[in-house]
Amino acid sequence: MKKITTMAAFLFMGMAMNAQVTFEGVSDFGKIKNINYHPTIQNKLYASSNANHILVSNDNGTTWSVLYSIPSSQSHINNLKFIDNTHLSFSLRGTSEGVYIFNTVTNSIETSIATPETAPGSAIMTYALFDSSGNDVLVHVSYNDLNSFSAKSKVYYTKNGGLDWELIYFSDDHNTVQVNNVAFSPTSKAKLFIARSLGAQGENGGLLISEDAAVTWTEKLPGSPYYAISFNPNNAEDILLGTFISFGETEEHLYRSIDGGDTWSTQPITFTDQTLNCINAITFNAADPNKIIIMEENEIIKTNDGGVTWTSFPYQVTSTTYYYGLDASYNPFNVNQVAISTDYYPLISSDGGETVSKIDLPYYNVSGVGYGNDRVYYGAQGGRLAKNNISGATSIFEAEPPTRFNPKNHYFYADPNLDGRVFNLSTRGFFGGSFSVSTDYGQTYTDLFENYATDLQEVLVDPSNSNIVYVATRNGDSGQLSKVNFADLTNVIVDNVSVPEIPGSEEGTVTVITGFSITPTNANEMFITIADKFFKSTDAGLTWIERNDGLTLNPFSDLIFDMQRNPLNLNHFLIASNNGIYSSIDAGENWTQILSGVDVKRVVFSPTQNGLIVATVHTSIFNEASIYYSADNGNEWNTVTNEQLLYIQSYNMDYHFDGNDIIAYIATTDLGLLKYTIEDATLGIKNPNAAVNAIKIYPNPASDVLNILITENNFEIEKTEIYTITGQKVLESNKKTISVSSLSPGIYVVKIKADNNTNYTQKLVKK
Repeated sequence: MKKITTMAAFLFMGMAMNAQVTFEGVSDFGKIKNINYHPTIQNKLYASSNANHILVSNDNGTTWSVLYSIPSSQSHINNLKFIDNTHLSFSLRGTSEGVYIFNTVTNSIETSIATPETAPGSAIMTYALFDSSGNDVLVHVSYNDLNSFSAKSKVYYTKNGGLDWELIYFSDDHNTVQVNNVAFSPTSKAKLFIARSLGAQGENGGLLISEDAAVTWTEKLPGSPYYAISFNPNNAEDILLGTFISFGETEEHLYRSIDGGDTWSTQPITFTDQTLNCINAITFNAADPNKIIIMEENEIIKTNDGGVTWTSFPYQVTSTTYYYGLDASYNPFNVNQVAISTDYYPLISSDGGETVSKIDLPYYNVSGVGYGNDRVYYGAQGGRLAKNNISGATSIFEAEPPTRFNPKNHYFYADPNLDGRVFNLSTRGFFGGSFSVSTDYGQTYTDLFENYATDLQEVLVDPSNSNIVYVATRNGDSGQLSKVNFADLTNVIVDNVSVPEIPGSEEGTVTVITGFSITPTNANEMFITIADKFFKSTDAGLTWIERNDGLTLNPFSDLIFDMQRNPLNLNHFLIASNNGIYSSIDAGENWTQILSGVDVKRVVFSPTQNGLIVATVHTSIFNEASIYYSADNGNEWNTVTNEQLLYIQSYNMDYHFDGNDIIAYIATTDLGLLKYTIEDATLGIKNPNAAVNAIKIYPNPASDVLNILITENNFEIEKTEIYTITGQKVLESNKKTISVSSLSPGIYVVKIKADNNTNYTQKLVKK
């Protein structure tokens, strides 16, 4: 068992002090899970986002704020629940997998327990803690075996907080029957439950019970799969168990035992038949255990008399209010009020579940964002939204219902030269999309052309004709540059522009256009970037000439992601690549690297302040989203770190330059639309890469050995420490070659202390 309270508390304090982040999205589409009422504090609720954030409400769900962020955007919080009056627990999937205990008094992670499973792709599905000490833990993990292409389930058991683990269940040893859930008896750490699922060899389900800490097992209710299990808070012998998805092989039932699981009987419930017919959650009201609520696929079921009678409140297949309830939490200060998490939106009921209303909050996935004309355009819930920054009002157009399996993603480009005009690519990925234009701030759009693009790479309005636009779209390694003449919207003319084809890493070519520019005074002079190369044309794209002097990009490993031209100096170009940023002040004849070692996806010039530039880093397996900015054309840089951005996951940002202020609008995967303001970007500029460039760690990712290379000769390494993303130190060495084979796969922080009293920090990906 590892204590990491100090580091976690520090991270929390840093986030709480950050007033530069505001939530700009509407509250119509909020999606959270694991809602929990605080057992002793009135009107206080906790929940988790759909990624790595713990949320809190102090006014019974009316308003919410981010309480704590796991410092890895690729981590996902699951099964957040109270263990006692002051501690929440949860599991992490993605990176730093394990079970964590969160102290709600200090608002910090108190205990972390790493999973023992090392199979590739393994994930904690369910877990159980006996109490907040974190000593007695059950962990259920699942994964797909890469050799047999079959699903595997394992259950591990520890009595000492993860120092030692015992494998107590493996699906291969039980006719491939998988596991759905695990539990402890509330009154006995030796009494264990394993709720089983389906198998591939004719055997299904069954509830396994051990009275002697996994030495022996007894099976109950064989043949049916089970998931939800709940204990009466006043009587641990009173247990409810719900059947789970069987695809019609078994009947749906709620079972009850009043003798600790020895015998079971069905409850008098007639379930509404739908597709999955599964019971997902069973919750006793701790203040009045006669009140029980059940979350089923398409119905909410409750009893007020301890199960003598049950009342069902079904929802139709077409309902956009309730589907697939995930969990429920009773208000300890109001026995009739319950908060509910679902696959759609979070709900609250004041009559025990008979009627529900949506909880509004601004946390959800935003697919794309664009700024222009005092408007912020963004995509959410399959719809196109436009926020008027002057009035503060947001218009929502064509939002899709939460029943939509594959909502549209939207990417925007607001024409800076024509008030109210915005271009949009709407796509459903493999199903294709359409490129359209609006002239009324996004209220109505006219389709210009359709293709199978999944991403919008570049939009450029012809400087000599505002009714012609060049559009670069992408689908995998294939790209297309389209010249679109929409002077007559009833007869839109779309021509493909011929571009160079670059040999790919495998067979075929790369034709993805990542940057495009036309000289305003000479329409025949064009510039383009593809793969790792910069091209110039003097005949409107008929022929292209490479201009790569000084571009130190490896054609086998490096890519250009963006190319932009300074509107205040047309000979000044910037290229953003996975190897940093390159600058040319002679229209691409010669290039100089001005930012190295940073995977930059986009670069933007200020249209009013010469020298002010911004660079965007997106989330990836190697990087966390961040912002770099410079006020002197890249000689000096400063950074807005992922920590300052609440450890978000983001793949799209756009910027508004207000004098020397930079206002970033950020599309996130779980916190909606964020705004981050950099006030007077000319102050406090420093070089963020000085420390990085002095030290190099390799290989990265690493599997067995990590090497440390000193690239300057004025210091030596005193010691190297490796931490998990939650602050737990796992290795320390004073050598330049360190064995990391014992580390679990995930993301780590490498801290190197030099003998010149300088500290260097880098991120390590362990394979």
